[in-house]
Amino acid sequence: MDEQVPVEVLASIVGRPGARLVSCHAEPVIGGSGAATGDISRLTGVARLGTADVPFRVVRKTVRPVTTGRHAPYAGNPEHWAYWRREPLAYASGILPGGPGLAAPRCHGIVGDAIYLAEVSGSGESAAVAARRLGEWQATAAVPEAGWLARDQLGQRIAASHLDWGQVSADPRMVALWRRRAELRGELERVPRVLVHGDFSAGNLIAADDQTTIVLDWATLGTGPVGADLASLALSTRGDFLREYLAGLNGQFPQPAVEVGYRATLALTGASRVHWMLSQGIRPPAGYVELVVSQAP
Repeated sequence: MDEQVPVEVLASIVGRPGARLVSCHAEPVIGGSGAATGDISRLTGVARLGTADVPFRVVRKTVRPVTTGRHAPYAGNPEHWAYWRREPLAYASGILPGGPGLAAPRCHGIVGDAIYLAEVSGSGESAAVAARRLGEWQATAAVPEAGWLARDQLGQRIAASHLDWGQVSADPRMVALWRRRAELRGELERVPRVLVHGDFSAGNLIAADDQTTIVLDWATLGTGPVGADLASLALSTRGDFLREYLAGLNGQFPQPAVEVGYRATLALTGASRVHWMLSQGIRPPAGYVELVVSQAP
């Protein structure tokens, strides 16, 4: 037997206690991972329940503290975006969305540093649909009193980013936006706070069915300005879905405040990412700079 599956996790997978593991093997899941991700594996196996053999598949995601880089000193800070224990805590908390609309993958259990999740299949979600469902979730989700929620991820990233624009050949408009960072952060501080995913980008959004968008990777769950998650979606798709987002919010927050949260976050995040791309010898995708400039406050 290549792999073990905890008894309580196996009971959740098959839907009844008393199952016995017959066989199980693991294969790595290739893809992006967050700072606190140890590894992600797909477990495929057979459980025996009574006399019946039940095949199963489950995803095991392990977490571990980041030990290198500029954010490593904050891996143990529960309010920092890189806090390594946040995702297991999020799945155990019951505050993640469960659909219809947005939904986290079903969690079959948390054992030690491992999270066991239902495998999610489907195509990438339409950005317009995701934006509307994001608004619906944030308009209705209460912000809980949880000390492990990330606080001000954008501010934490900016504080650790010392960008030398003289070392890259950047569009002057990107440099000008970055120089406004104190002003834009000041505007963001006056925007209402909501629960935020923290990386609401196209690669984390799966269309499970007509009613549900599955959202992956909750390691940066926290509080942030309304509109901030929409900025992540816009930058990952190079599209503007403010109208759909506002429709989902359904008037819960004043539109001018939503626009500030969206546009200021997009401007600062977009400018810093352009600097990173250029510093790595990567040309920004077509339309990226123009999107950032056109949506900036």
